[in-house]
Amino acid sequence: MATRVSRKIFHSKLLLFGEHIINRGARGLAVPLSNYNGCFRFGTSESMSAAESNKSLELLANYIIYHTELDKLYDTNALLEDVERGLYFDSNIPQGYGLGSSGALVAAVYFQYKKAKKKNTSLSDLKKELAALESYFHGKSSGIDAIVCYLNKAVLLDKGEVSEAFSFTTNPQARFKVFLLNTRIARQTSPYVNKFLESCKNRAFLRVVEKSLVPSTNIAISSLLNSKYSELWKSVKIISQLHLDILPDFIPNQFHELWLRGLLTNQYALKICGAGGGGFIIGFAPADSDYKTLLAPHEVVEVMSV
Repeated sequence: MATRVSRKIFHSKLLLFGEHIINRGARGLAVPLSNYNGCFRFGTSESMSAAESNKSLELLANYIIYHTELDKLYDTNALLEDVERGLYFDSNIPQGYGLGSSGALVAAVYFQYKKAKKKNTSLSDLKKELAALESYFHGKSSGIDAIVCYLNKAVLLDKGEVSEAFSFTTNPQARFKVFLLNTRIARQTSPYVNKFLESCKNRAFLRVVEKSLVPSTNIAISSLLNSKYSELWKSVKIISQLHLDILPDFIPNQFHELWLRGLLTNQYALKICGAGGGGFIIGFAPADSDYKTLLAPHEVVEVMSV
């Protein structure tokens, strides 16, 4: 008998602060984004994206079956039956852009096909379970993307672990806009993670990370959560300058001038999104800034008001 597949929508995730340095003493803040999302649907192979997603779900099911510990937890028979019926994950979350495209899919599979979901599962255990599932896509996963997508809540990260999950509400009297700048360059995460780890072997680089980038990130998160907007803006600009100074290879060359222009005009500040190297770039701008004109003709998507 075919299962009833939920049409529940799973939002993407944005790591607002903490890229690359969560395991270097920095806190992290990840939030769900409603602009990009996905849900399960049934379709036909006439759609290329639907066919690719359908095949990906079949491979994921086989991955679960092959791993005994996972196989005990999921109804792979139901998943494979639904795959036969044309199940696919209908998503507008771009792949290779740092928004958790695989995390949203994993959250949907967990929601639909996990045999028993405990009501009082700790955030740590939930993150581990989702990470085990998402490891199919990345070889090794932190589970951060998937837990944000599953809970549809902001998560505060401390030493790589989720210390708190909460609803992040936008400010009706916004002082700043948060936006995404589209580089139109898809990239993979692991090369930039490895590049950062290699750079950390350099003592001078590591000193800047630990003495400047980590504290600025921690202050930015604290300032945002406590509505201290002057401190937030100062911290974001410091992070932006540091990214340009010590991580220039993580910023596509054609965006270096735009990056610097924001700092010089005080109209916006850009920072790396996720691993960097392409995908989206995160931007902050004062609410009264004409940042879209300054960034034209690049595609800019406003995602939050704070």
